[in-house]
Amino acid sequence: MHSDTKLIIACLAQDKQAWDIFVEKYSRLICHAIVNTLRKYSTVPENQVVDDLFHTVFLSLIEKNYKKLRQFQWRCKLSSWLHMIAVRATIDYLRKQSKHLSLNGATQEEISLKENIISENPLPSELFEQKEEKRILEQIKNDMSTTERLFIELCYCRELSSSEIANTMNTSTNNVYQLKNRVRKKLKKLVEKIL
Repeated sequence: MHSDTKLIIACLAQDKQAWDIFVEKYSRLICHAIVNTLRKYSTVPENQVVDDLFHTVFLSLIEKNYKKLRQFQWRCKLSSWLHMIAVRATIDYLRKQSKHLSLNGATQEEISLKENIISENPLPSELFEQKEEKRILEQIKNDMSTTERLFIELCYCRELSSSEIANTMNTSTNNVYQLKNRVRKKLKKLVEKIL
């Protein structure tokens, strides 16, 4: 079983030591996501705001008997999921703050920024990035065999160990290592061709 899987199971069992390890392991990632989001949509992040948001994110994971943490479904990396939660919490905070700010005397750029923060819609640049990522992923997916796609899902999305992948795919660990090497080479060639 993958270490993150064990860690989450222990956290959900309310193991204090596991929770401490979880917080220590993902503190920098969450703090980094908060600071970057504040910089993207606001001015220089204030330490108190970052600290408050940091605690809000971790508190949201354990509220109501770990309800949010139980919602994690292993469709992506745990780190990616936590990053998304931190970004959303920060944007929610900025939206609430922007409702209290007066637009009197603000420049057009400031008004536009505040409208983007308040808006639920992604920015045009974000839409373009999402569309481009989707196109690239679709092209890569079409060039992969069913076995290779399954391997990518198990290895990179679910973060299973080689022995767990071998178990799931009903093959030997040695074959998994060979498949991993083949997939990496194929992905590298595909990405170089696309980009």
